[in-house]
Amino acid sequence: MYKNEYKKFIKIKDIEKQQAKKLFDILTKNKSCTYGSKYDFDKIKSTDEYQHLVPLTTYEDYIPFIERIKNGEKNILTKEDVLILEPTGGSTSATKLIPYTKSLKVEFQKGLKPWVYDLYSQNRGLNWGKSYWSITPATTQKKYTKGGLPIGFEEDSEYLGDLGKRLMQYIFAVPAKIAQEKNIDHFYYKTALCLLKCKNLTFISIWNPTLLILLIDYIKKNSERLLPEITNKRRSEIKKCLHDETYYKLWPHLKVISCWGDAHAYGYAEKLKVLFPHAYIQPKGLLATEGFISFPFTNEEGARLSLNSHFFEFISTSDNKIYLAHELTKSEEYEVVITTSGGLYRYKLNDLIKVTDFQGIYPLIEFMGKRDKVCDLFGEKLHENFIKNTMDSLGVCNDFYMFAPEKDRYVLYIQINKIPQNIDVALRKNFHYDYCRKLGQLKELAIFRLMGDPLTEYINECVKRGQKLGDIKPSVLHLQSGWDKVFKGEYSVKND
Repeated sequence: MYKNEYKKFIKIKDIEKQQAKKLFDILTKNKSCTYGSKYDFDKIKSTDEYQHLVPLTTYEDYIPFIERIKNGEKNILTKEDVLILEPTGGSTSATKLIPYTKSLKVEFQKGLKPWVYDLYSQNRGLNWGKSYWSITPATTQKKYTKGGLPIGFEEDSEYLGDLGKRLMQYIFAVPAKIAQEKNIDHFYYKTALCLLKCKNLTFISIWNPTLLILLIDYIKKNSERLLPEITNKRRSEIKKCLHDETYYKLWPHLKVISCWGDAHAYGYAEKLKVLFPHAYIQPKGLLATEGFISFPFTNEEGARLSLNSHFFEFISTSDNKIYLAHELTKSEEYEVVITTSGGLYRYKLNDLIKVTDFQGIYPLIEFMGKRDKVCDLFGEKLHENFIKNTMDSLGVCNDFYMFAPEKDRYVLYIQINKIPQNIDVALRKNFHYDYCRKLGQLKELAIFRLMGDPLTEYINECVKRGQKLGDIKPSVLHLQSGWDKVFKGEYSVKND
């Protein structure tokens, strides 16, 4: 099953031809739905015609259609029935609900299966033990729309499909039912206990690397509660590991940790390398709620574009022109646009990628950040990528920090002994920020020195705001204010 999908992927000969076939499979299936009729899918005979007749879209363009789907109407964005509406994770704006069809789930599996096959075939000993796949707690009650459609998957393994999910249950170190735990402390306790009992853990798949860091921290702080539940021999091994702070010895057979490793997750992935020096840290590809974009192969730098999953277009950040998958250029940056079997057509993800190289005909890409993560109180247009590059240039790379607006200024929340004094000056290299500072619309940057455990405080607050634990992404720019009431610490600089 997994090997067949792997072979289909590596045997692609002509990207242009394969992508065109994918596009017309989607258009043909959905030509009679409301959206397909509106944009004359049945008349489209080429990729150029598709780009001419169908506009680029954002989520806001789909809201009226999704409202109809929520009310139980069929044949709206797809001819196929919608199975579920999946909420987006990590967004600071109102929740987006993405329609999932059976065909969309198959498209996800067309990326997942080649990755899993390569993972297990290229990493000797991975299949000799148990695995931990990220399962995040259901912190809220299962919801349904007025029309009876469920909102959200029950667990992360739903992405694997029915057969894949059944197979994975045999090798899971942590039972999937723990995902039903709504109490965060109970979730951590049960997860930590299962992991500690499993000495023969060979593989960990999580989303953000911070989840594993927090689990280790939880084990350290709660060892007196956890250890009595573990058999004597294993208990003594764990006590020694915790005492010596040799956490990698908790799971001596651990081979691979799969997690986000690009953009803002990079620093935390590097920390995992220190904690688990014996394991191969494999950065995940780009996977969004709306679609499956890329996946890694073992020991390749960058992730391969998942060419069998969806139809892709790319908006160049250098000339704003649109390119197809076979037209990508090494070292160039692009915004990803997808057409999927879930009913999203020429949908702008706002995800920025860079083409790092090619493996044969396959583009290798790296996630760079969100193109639309911009804070704009007074026209300053402060972008998270600009902030990250600025802090990198000042030598602040792996320490926890986050910018957020507060009334008429920005606040830098930072955990570092020596804070650079010229951060506000560096930010003023941004023309719009400098202009707002000159006009007095924005006051000088305030510094909030963090004194507690900011990562845990940040994640706990995000959970309170309704995000799934495993989906939370530490960000260098948060668009909401009020974080001085969340973090433990104090202002060190705040000019009135």
